[in-house]
Amino acid sequence: MLSGWTRTGESWNVFARPAGALPRGTPVCRFYGRPEAGLDSHFYSGSTTECAAVATRFGAAWLLESMDVFGAQLPDVTSGACPLFTSPVYRLYNNRADANHRFTTSLAVRQDMIARGWIAEGYGPDAVALCAPS
Repeated sequence: MLSGWTRTGESWNVFARPAGALPRGTPVCRFYGRPEAGLDSHFYSGSTTECAAVATRFGAAWLLESMDVFGAQLPDVTSGACPLFTSPVYRLYNNRADANHRFTTSLAVRQDMIARGWIAEGYGPDAVALCAPS
């Protein structure tokens, strides 16, 4: 385990993206925050618009590792509702210079993080970032 990191024990399901297989869900991009930029975090998004914006605006600090690391569904952009047979994945941001993101499927963990000053990022009133297969 890396110094300063603590395992949460949390996980969520994804659609595998094996080469040559029919795609399931929308492709999810993954960026890695460059340590030389004071970062050491991963950022995931299923929005091609958001992925392109991160690459354009923050390309010096965030390294694009993949535009298709796994598949997920996107929530409704207005309500944040997930499609049938999927569950919300919440993304939170610590709003610090050493930007860090946390992903959770737990509404209680999400609320606790917000109470500690983290910012919810996503769609709808609950800020759902992705929808994972149930």
